[in-house]
Amino acid sequence: MSRGYLNFVPGLAAAIAIAACSSVAYSPRPLDPEATTSEFLDRSGDVDGLKRFAAANGYAAGAWPPQQWGLKELTLAALYFHADIRTAQARAEIAYAELGSAAQPRSWSGRLKPEYHSRTLPEADGPWTLGLELEIPLVAQGKRAARAERSAFLADAADLDIANAAWLVRARVRDRYLDLQASRDTLASLDAQLAARKDMVGLVNRRVEAGLLSARDLGAERVNYSQLELLRSQELGRQQRAQGELAAALGLSLDVVERMKLRFDADAPPQTDMDTGALRRLALRNRLDVHRKLLEFGAADADVKAAVAAQNPDVTLGPGYTWDQGDNIWSLAVGMSLPPAAQTRAAIREAQARRELAAEQFSAIQADAISLVELAGAQYRLARDRLAGADQQLQMQREQESRVSRQLESGAADRMQRVAARIDTLAAETIQQAAVVELRQTIARLEDAVQRPLLGDFEALPVVQATRSARVTKP
Repeated sequence: MSRGYLNFVPGLAAAIAIAACSSVAYSPRPLDPEATTSEFLDRSGDVDGLKRFAAANGYAAGAWPPQQWGLKELTLAALYFHADIRTAQARAEIAYAELGSAAQPRSWSGRLKPEYHSRTLPEADGPWTLGLELEIPLVAQGKRAARAERSAFLADAADLDIANAAWLVRARVRDRYLDLQASRDTLASLDAQLAARKDMVGLVNRRVEAGLLSARDLGAERVNYSQLELLRSQELGRQQRAQGELAAALGLSLDVVERMKLRFDADAPPQTDMDTGALRRLALRNRLDVHRKLLEFGAADADVKAAVAAQNPDVTLGPGYTWDQGDNIWSLAVGMSLPPAAQTRAAIREAQARRELAAEQFSAIQADAISLVELAGAQYRLARDRLAGADQQLQMQREQESRVSRQLESGAADRMQRVAARIDTLAAETIQQAAVVELRQTIARLEDAVQRPLLGDFEALPVVQATRSARVTKP
């Protein structure tokens, strides 16, 4: 063999191998637990990344951080900081990377085959034979298209998972915010009741000293007062627990949340028609689990297409060149992989069964969504009616208190009757307050049923993934 051929064929093989190799270098990604802890503790409402996120959702640059934190401001902070959002985004990046991989053609392969002949022919250039063989798979377009279609459905589903994570983060913030609002109102009511009961204990004590009432009457009033003190102590504990849970829902430390001045304004009625049909349409249009099941069905249908396409044989072209002791030999091999018919039919039946399961799961989740929104709408209407009744009862009690106050001024009633009327009014306010809390909770459940904000903080939840390159940045 001439030296030129000995250099040419290995050089050609090396050039093909180098061209086929990827040029992406390894990029280290260190994980420092101390740094992540420090990052968590350094979070606050005035970090630059949160300011930019708030500005993208309607806040002027100079208006952030807010002086008071309502449900809207707390939701923005949670959407920016909470780890569930970033975890869902990372999963979506994996899904889109898999989509890119599925769209790529199968790789070529090649081999260099040198041979040494122990017997040299008189007319040969040397005892060497050097060959280069390639293997080029020809995959049917239907197979590749089915794989790409399935990955596209799953990538879209991963984007929905980000939106679902955002909704769940907002729902947790809303629930803890409503807990704190209810606790604040309950503490104010208990303070008012304690003040009225304290006045009553003083009045009863003076009448006991005057011999007009017995010590048993005084003991009963003191027991009522002690029970209210116990309730207030328990409510303070619930408030502290709710504040810690709010910090966890926001993705912030408790110290930061304790320094926030909260604004409680989640009393706006739902900005939507409470008609059952309208709610049903709203739920089916908005619910992310319904849309995700539809995408899962699309992926299952793509699996059926891939299984059907797998019936076709895989064809492989194998062009080759061999220099054999001075002779140039060109070859072309055609390979064919014939899948067993029974195996492909079984795979198709399996894929079809999975598609049928996906269809049934979609129908089930759609029916569940309808049932949940109908139940939530009914509970809202009942809570609204109960609040109307509690408002009417409170109004009647306030009118009664006003009559007693006028009687006291005219001398037709004494001060104890006036304090007793005040206590009755406070009891009616407690009932009315419980009805308000119940109404807020039913609105929250209605929000979850339709997956749309109804408490006046947002018309629609902020989007936390506009494009693949525009994510919520870290602080």
